[in-house]
Amino acid sequence: MVNGPAKRKSGKTQMEEIMSGATEKVLKQITDLYDFGLGDGPGAIGLKAIAESPLLRMTLRKPRKKISVMIVGNHSAGKSSFINWYIGESIQKTGVAIETRGFTFVTSGKKRETLQGDATVRFYDHLNSFGDFNGIMANLFTEISTSRDKNFSCVDLIDTPGLVDGDMQYPFNVQDAIVWMADHVDLILIFFDPIGQATCKRCMEVVERLNNGPHLEKIHYFMSKADAVDKEHDRQRVLIQITQNLATRIRNSHAFNLPTFYLPRDESADCTIPNAIEDVCKEIDKSINMTVQKNLKQLKTDCERILARAEEVKTKDREQKATNVQRTMQGVLLALLTLAAAALMGMIFTTRFIDTLCSEALLGHLCDNGAARAMQHVQPTVTNNFNSLFGAAAGLVLVLMIVTKLTWRVQPVLTKKQLQQIDSYAQVVKRIAEQEDNLYKDYFKTLSTMEH
Repeated sequence: MVNGPAKRKSGKTQMEEIMSGATEKVLKQITDLYDFGLGDGPGAIGLKAIAESPLLRMTLRKPRKKISVMIVGNHSAGKSSFINWYIGESIQKTGVAIETRGFTFVTSGKKRETLQGDATVRFYDHLNSFGDFNGIMANLFTEISTSRDKNFSCVDLIDTPGLVDGDMQYPFNVQDAIVWMADHVDLILIFFDPIGQATCKRCMEVVERLNNGPHLEKIHYFMSKADAVDKEHDRQRVLIQITQNLATRIRNSHAFNLPTFYLPRDESADCTIPNAIEDVCKEIDKSINMTVQKNLKQLKTDCERILARAEEVKTKDREQKATNVQRTMQGVLLALLTLAAAALMGMIFTTRFIDTLCSEALLGHLCDNGAARAMQHVQPTVTNNFNSLFGAAAGLVLVLMIVTKLTWRVQPVLTKKQLQQIDSYAQVVKRIAEQEDNLYKDYFKTLSTMEH
């Protein structure tokens, strides 16, 4: 009989099914709040649509309802075999030959299906720029399985190309592609094969580059196929060799841990080799649990951001309305000054015109009246300085008109209906934010059930 955790079958226990179902439910409910809000009818609106509405104009990326686990390792390290074991289905090719030369996403779904490169990029919208790698699209696949084993419903497993040294040519820059993908996954499992390839240079270079990035908390190392080495002292020598090669390449070498595991054998086979395959599963489960907490925190943060943005838009609108009132008052005052300047210009012109008409050469005998005599005091000044006075008045009118046009510019403000829409958005977001407490309670209730 197989000892310890190696006895475990590929299926779930009852407690695991409860935990997996609760976790999947919480993750789905969170994404539904982003997509549909609190309803699922035609008028339902989620956080993402509210944030990206024309009134708020925010950028919001909804959290994924599954974690991404990338498995990296040398050729024949058992990456594809582990995926097949984890999901309980032979979905990935395995063997001594180099079967995996591209990236394969393995995810759960309602129907067994295979997606090619373009469809994969559309399926995972966060991978848009991954297609920029020359040669990657023809070597990018997604395998959709209906399996419900373990926590597969909450996980996207990413099988990466087997890394080898020598003249092996990849159809794309494999190291750059793995490092790029590391930025977009939640967990990185690095498998080392104890038979010959564990310390291949290309694999070690990838490990070093991953350690130089912001991925330290994501990376976990394992020696796979531990049962391929029968003798304990040979296994220890392999572990020492791998550890020595990694020591100069990883940043947290003082806390380095390298559990060994192998895929469970037939229960009738006798094996005394310690198997840490449950540790691999625990790392995945831990990452799922952390993702639940991270997504709940993001939900709360995004709700706060949207509410703050709604208040900011309303505050700016109030300030803009006050500014428009101020500019309108300034515009009216400038318009009155313009009219006054125009009246002065008209008076100067009228005075000169009357002076011309009332000259002796024209109608002087008709101008001997009270109005003409009243203007005799200003006529000499206007007559002698008409050009300069009229030009100055005309210039003043022109300047006032330009200043009035530049000053009296009101900016568009929100209508009453738009303000009501923002208030409606805020009420929806507040109700969604209240769901965060309920989701936490449901999640902790499940954890308490698991403990008991």
